[in-house]
Amino acid sequence: MNLNKRQQYFDLGNELVNRYPLLQFNNHCYWRIALDNTLGGKWKDKVPSPAYKHLTDEQLDYVIHLLKSYKTNQQLLLDHNSISLRYRGKI
Repeated sequence: MNLNKRQQYFDLGNELVNRYPLLQFNNHCYWRIALDNTLGGKWKDKVPSPAYKHLTDEQLDYVIHLLKSYKTNQQLLLDHNSISLRYRGKI
């Protein structure tokens, strides 16, 4: 895995915590949302943990794309969170 992509993955999850403090999500929540929406289901059912080590380059690129999109599009983030929670039977 490209170390730059790995760093982006971690940095973006951490940045989003500061971007949306009122949501009270931890960094792993943003990763969950992006991973579930990239993989089309509960990510742990699709790839072993830790997910970032088991994604294809294309999947990792898309996760990073989503995390970047969440920084400027809160509605997308909230919509994707709802999808993720449905995958997990939480709503």
